[in-house]
Amino acid sequence: MCRALLDDVILLSEAEIAAGMRHAYLEEREVIEGAAAVGIAALLAGRLGTLDGPVVAILSGRNVDMNLHRRVVNGEDDPFREEMA
Repeated sequence: MCRALLDDVILLSEAEIAAGMRHAYLEEREVIEGAAAVGIAALLAGRLGTLDGPVVAILSGRNVDMNLHRRVVNGEDDPFREEMA
């Protein structure tokens, strides 16, 4: 089913996802979890190639630990490491 509905799959690093979360907060004042930040992260990382026309990134998910979010916003290099342990 996925092959029929998806154009592409893009893999992002944790640092790129954190950059998406950081951008959402600092530029848009949105508190979002990592999964919600992947669209922004892909755009910021230039992973989508050349885009022609308007672009929309759907933000869905605020289920984020605020201590983790604070570390991300403060620019910690690997904010998810402690969460995974």
